Amino acid sequence: MQSPRFSYIHLATHGCFQKGGCPKLGLEENVLVFADQRFNIRDAALLGLQDVELITLSACQTGLQTESNGEEISGLAYLFERAGSKAVIASLWSVGDDATKAIMEQFYQNIKNGMSKDEALRQAKFSQIDSHPYFWSPFVLIGDGR
Repeated sequence: MQSPRFSYIHLATHGCFQKGGCPKLGLEENVLVFADQRFNIRDAALLGLQDVELITLSACQTGLQTESNGEEISGLAYLFERAGSKAVIASLWSVGDDATKAIMEQFYQNIKNGMSKDEALRQAKFSQIDSHPYFWSPFVLIGDGR
């Protein structure tokens, strides 16, 4: 899978990041699910993401890996940065569809309006500040925030 012609890639997909997999979902650990295939995140280096400014993984718990040793967030970011992406947005826990949609729409509107990635995400979270932090705080930006 090669995606070099896009500078922003958003993957709104399901995944499994629990030790031993997700039997109820029929998924093994460290897997993202696409329409017709499953992708092990260890294979991120094969994606060819050179010149990608940002890859957003808005699936639940994309900021975690099953080999929990305190480096979960940097581990996932490292995989996608190694594949060529300058930055990664990931989630730290299961996220609700409605809140995620609102945050991501605002985030990309902010980018379109010229904000840096880090400021765009911060402002998108602020747009949801009246709701419980559980809904707006799981997303983190790792890497180049410019």
